[in-house]
Amino acid sequence: MSEPQKRRPAWRPFVHAGRVLILVAIALIIHLAATLHAPAHDGPAPVLDIAIVQKLFPAADHVVDDGTVKDAADATLGRVQQTSPIGDKAIGFSGPTNVLIGFSPDEKIIGLAILASRDTREHAREVERHDSFLHSLDGLTRDEAIRQSDVDAVSGATLTSLAMIEAVQRRLGGGQQSLKFPDLPKLDVVRKLFPAAESLEPDEFYPSLLIVKNGDATPLGKILRTSPAADNLVGYQGPTEMLIGLDNEDIIIGMALVRSYDNEPYVDYVREDDYFLNLLNGQSIYALPETDLRELQIEGVSGATMTSQTAATGAYYAADEMLQSYLAVGKADEKDQIRLHERDYKTIAVVVIGVLLAFSPWRGNPWARIPFQIVVFVYLGFANGDFVSQALLVGWAQNGVPWKSALGLVLLVGAAVALPIFTRTNVYCSHLCPHGVVQQWTKRRIRWQWKPSKRLLPWLKAIPSVLLAWVVLVAAARWSFSLVDIEPFDAYVWHIAGWGTIGIAIVGLVASLFTPMAYCRFGCPTGALLDYVRYNGKSEFWTRRDWVAVGLLALGAVALLL
Repeated sequence: MSEPQKRRPAWRPFVHAGRVLILVAIALIIHLAATLHAPAHDGPAPVLDIAIVQKLFPAADHVVDDGTVKDAADATLGRVQQTSPIGDKAIGFSGPTNVLIGFSPDEKIIGLAILASRDTREHAREVERHDSFLHSLDGLTRDEAIRQSDVDAVSGATLTSLAMIEAVQRRLGGGQQSLKFPDLPKLDVVRKLFPAAESLEPDEFYPSLLIVKNGDATPLGKILRTSPAADNLVGYQGPTEMLIGLDNEDIIIGMALVRSYDNEPYVDYVREDDYFLNLLNGQSIYALPETDLRELQIEGVSGATMTSQTAATGAYYAADEMLQSYLAVGKADEKDQIRLHERDYKTIAVVVIGVLLAFSPWRGNPWARIPFQIVVFVYLGFANGDFVSQALLVGWAQNGVPWKSALGLVLLVGAAVALPIFTRTNVYCSHLCPHGVVQQWTKRRIRWQWKPSKRLLPWLKAIPSVLLAWVVLVAAARWSFSLVDIEPFDAYVWHIAGWGTIGIAIVGLVASLFTPMAYCRFGCPTGALLDYVRYNGKSEFWTRRDWVAVGLLALGAVALLL
């Protein structure tokens, strides 16, 4: 009589899910560490380094608070804007880049410079080496730069350079700084429109639109400054800044005069004329640009005709620029739509063919396998430099996944991570990794082969785990160490690669001549990570590797806290 089979414990199927949750928890720790140190989206821009400003303005001596660049004699050379934090949504290969934009006195772009980058070091450096790219927007106005779509990306740093242009366009979607009226209006003027006003908060996308709040931080309405939109409208002898009061439905409730370069008697006449100041009441601010000024038959204030008519025209200019700015923001937000480039189509095709081949009977057929391996080696490796790496995974955990701008690469990473979890097959390592392809080609190409001893083998297998611990520590503690240096993948983009990654690539391939797949087995942290989540016959049992993963999670938590 046979013994009855033991029932499988109900919790065992959840062991493998627990492994995935451990990796998710580590990713969340890395993201939290980055978030705690990232500039707030509505916070102040990072402090400027004058040495970088001098790349755009060689005679620059200092930069004032509004971005105006001055020389040693305090003469104005132009102005600068930086894309962070507004442009930080633009993710390159593994993170955003803070770009400095230089403007000439006539408000045309004179160049770009990198202030700081959370992208990989090699990609950012490659962009810095391409002066033609950094001056690809020269001579364009703000609106022209926003509409610019034909920009040549930097070879070897395609995603990084395109993300920089996207960051510039996101930043320019907001209003420009006024050099004639740089200060915010005083509350005593604002209270003419909103008597309970206690604070002003610039709009996220158009800084000349200010949200008015009371003492409880409750929004009362908004005020639209006519500066800088109307700064070039001259009344009797200079421009005038007006405030346009808006209720919470964006309906005009009145105007107030703030400052003017016109003669003071004329300014006072306008400031005190209630009929003029309420002339636009009841209109939607968004409909104002479509209204013909002549239809309203605006009469100038007696004794200050030119000043008042110029002030009224400035209201139209301000409403029109705000509307155009929001349309520009809409164009920038089109970056949030999925955009497929030729590169994406090709990468998606390679991934799909690789997945189909991995699960087909043809996977062992040389006539199918070798041509596909050549495509992977040449296209994913040398043409694109598309690898799943620790630098990439950490960068995405820190800054977000660029699935709207690099869908092909995202699909490659998604297939690499998801398929082992559900299908028992590590498709990326076996079919889609260019470095793995080369090792398959070098396998047993020479007669003499080396097999590690049983005593040495556990130490060699521990190397990827040690590297993963280093990755978690660097990411959670925010150490300034480039993770591309621990893997060989950047060597395929040889003109941007450092000697460290080139050395690892060469040593790994030479070792693979004597020990099959030596780097994949004993040196690759990414391969170890994918193999850890691969479903197999032992997935329902808790193993030593799981304790290592728990240790990595604890290491990340300690690094984050300390």
